[in-house]
Amino acid sequence: MKLFSTFLLGLFIINSAYAVKLRVSVKAGLKYDPIALHVQPSEKVELLFDNVDEMMHNFVLVAPGSRLEIVESAIALGAEGPIRHYVPESVSVIASTQVVLPGKKTTITFVSPEIEGEYPYVCTFPGHGFIMYGTLFVAKERPTKMDELLSKAEDVAKAENLSDLSPSKSGFAVVHRTFMPDSSPAAIAVALPGGHSYCWDAGTCFLRYAWRNGFIKKNGSFGRWRTLPTIEGRVYLRERNFPFRFVGDSEKNHEIHFLGYHLIDGIPQFRYTYGKVEFTELIVKLPGKNGLLRKFKVNNSQGGLLFPIPPDSGVNTTCNKGTIQKGMLRLSPEESKSFSITQSEIPRKAPVFHLSMNDLIASNNRRGILHPGAIGQAWQFSGGKKITPAQPKGDFSSGAGVSTWVQITDPKRPISSIISWEKGGNIQYSPSQKAFFFNTTSSEIDDSPNGLEAENAKFKGPKKQASNPGHHGSGYLDFGTEFGQYVEWKIRVEKDGEHQLRFRYATVDSRPLQLSVNGEVDLLTPTLPFAGTGNWTTWKHQVFKRQFTTGEYLVRLTSVDKNGPNVDSLEIISPGSKQKNKSKSPTEPKSSEAPIIDGNWHHVALSLDQTSVRLYLDGNLHVKRDLESGEGLPIGNVSIASKTSHPKFLLDELSVYERPLSSVEIKRLSQLATEPVK
Repeated sequence: MKLFSTFLLGLFIINSAYAVKLRVSVKAGLKYDPIALHVQPSEKVELLFDNVDEMMHNFVLVAPGSRLEIVESAIALGAEGPIRHYVPESVSVIASTQVVLPGKKTTITFVSPEIEGEYPYVCTFPGHGFIMYGTLFVAKERPTKMDELLSKAEDVAKAENLSDLSPSKSGFAVVHRTFMPDSSPAAIAVALPGGHSYCWDAGTCFLRYAWRNGFIKKNGSFGRWRTLPTIEGRVYLRERNFPFRFVGDSEKNHEIHFLGYHLIDGIPQFRYTYGKVEFTELIVKLPGKNGLLRKFKVNNSQGGLLFPIPPDSGVNTTCNKGTIQKGMLRLSPEESKSFSITQSEIPRKAPVFHLSMNDLIASNNRRGILHPGAIGQAWQFSGGKKITPAQPKGDFSSGAGVSTWVQITDPKRPISSIISWEKGGNIQYSPSQKAFFFNTTSSEIDDSPNGLEAENAKFKGPKKQASNPGHHGSGYLDFGTEFGQYVEWKIRVEKDGEHQLRFRYATVDSRPLQLSVNGEVDLLTPTLPFAGTGNWTTWKHQVFKRQFTTGEYLVRLTSVDKNGPNVDSLEIISPGSKQKNKSKSPTEPKSSEAPIIDGNWHHVALSLDQTSVRLYLDGNLHVKRDLESGEGLPIGNVSIASKTSHPKFLLDELSVYERPLSSVEIKRLSQLATEPVK
């Protein structure tokens, strides 16, 4: 036995000696030191984690490609986080330490993965994991990439800290109490780590809507109307009412009271009562996916809970407990004590643009009048004003859909444009049996096939941009803050004669450019004025006439000042050719003594695909026709009303989709007005 014990002790010493020893510390600004390590495959590793920082940290080694999901899962632990040392249960977690207090250290032993690769290690303490991570290289030979990372880390500024983090990159939520569109005055806007945000209505105690890829932009001070912020990003989830009901409860409208919120690791947890039942709700980003994870606890519930799942909410809804039957989540009294609901985004399901019309938003301040609507409030529009609300950029290349309620104040008079796109057509009203119809225009409006995109030409100095809508091609060139910047096209002239050079551009004021052809400047016209177009989204043409003979030429625009315009394209109009201009407004229909539309609210829906146009009136097919040759799908922003004179009309609950709508969807949308919104 004594000899055997000596053998075991010797074996332990040998094994320990063969373990590779690594040390990881912490640097200021939420950084590991070092940010890269190297081990052999299937090698025993003894890692010392020394927390020399003033904050708590941990060390979690995870599988390749799983870092962000683990970070988001750690945040989603909520109140369970401290107990679990912010390490979620996951097959992607290879090894981990406990949370280490400032000035303390700990050691863990593990066997490195047998498969070579790059394995992230990350601090999953809330607020850290989006920027505090490194890479364990598992390879037989030390990779050159590791040395490149270590060298780059030495050049990075040492002043980085949590105050520099945006909501999308930090582990803390930004909680802002403010007025919000389509909400009571007690709105709370929350930006979650991971790039998702939501509006919580404390006045009605439910989640109004959620969006991603941005937060909110304030629009000045408060005046006669609530000056509401602009939502920056895309809304993918909307709820219309307080969602819960009690099983077997005949009373549907219990009193709701907001009890406040407190932060759990930087994330707000809301408390409210519905009747005599108290709810707590924690909302975090759904780990690894676009969507939300909502954790509920319910006290004093005497019966089960019901949670409706609207088919057009824009998300796929599941729950870790209960059953879903006929669009309704059902939870027993025991299940309702604690449960989690996941709501993952369905791509392109929700409208790209929605206006409830319950507020006069900032971009339309004093341009409309609020009236009772089909659902809540509505906007009234008068002739002579075209309104283009702030909206995300939509992609309608696969089709488009519109759902809205319309009230015509004078059904005997036509309206040439109720809803229109920047290009591609509009919804009109005619006092006839046709009533509502969709007029399309060619997608090549103001875009000659001979147009040469500036971003595809030779240029030096101007920057390629695509942020301002209305440009053609993939973008435009932004002449910046230096002299001598230029763009140069190589053109081919097929016949002798006077040609027009039409430069498409936008600028807020006059910003001249010098024109040269084959390096020569016209002495009579040394510069072209490029007069102001009013703003950066209004595109016009600068025209120059010149005699050309057949051949190839180099046409160049050069900046002569520190500020220049945005240049979109060059179009060459040869002798005898007609330039393409914007299509004229559609011919206004004639008045009628017997319109089929009365002065009440009607639901109008459009479903447009690459081959046909379908318009629905009050849920039923109204007009259907095939797209004709030359008709294109919509492009650009959506506007309401038009600049021409027309009678007043009211609009409510406008939704614009990047896809055609099915007849079943349209029927459901047309029935929402019978369901009151609280």
